[in-house]
Amino acid sequence: MSFAFLLLGGICLGLMTSLNGQLASYLNIFEVSFLVHAIGAILLIGYMKIRKEKIYLKGLPLYIYTVGFMGVALVASSSFCVSRIGATLTMALSVTGQLLVSAVIDHFGLFQVPVVKFNLRRVPSYLIIGLGLFIIINT
Repeated sequence: MSFAFLLLGGICLGLMTSLNGQLASYLNIFEVSFLVHAIGAILLIGYMKIRKEKIYLKGLPLYIYTVGFMGVALVASSSFCVSRIGATLTMALSVTGQLLVSAVIDHFGLFQVPVVKFNLRRVPSYLIIGLGLFIIINT
């Protein structure tokens, strides 16, 4: 179930990136980001009202709030890049960046993530990803 959910999320991210790129031909990238986040906020507030759920923000570490900036950076950068380098290269670079930072987070157990130490058996998979990115960039 988790794999299917993540696959669906990846499909949505690919579609969203392409649609944000199209939207960026009408609006600037910060207007696109605002629109995307405003629509998401409205939908989530509606969902929470229906479910009668409340948000409790007290006691959270301050660094948690940086996720809002990261969301804006993700939407703005992908909206900007997709119309210049295409959806495939935009997503390939984005996923590569996600994999690299995730490996560091796992290795050190940052942000209360379970520690998954990097080992040499993973090197071939990173090399294959790097080769794939190289091929996408050079074709």
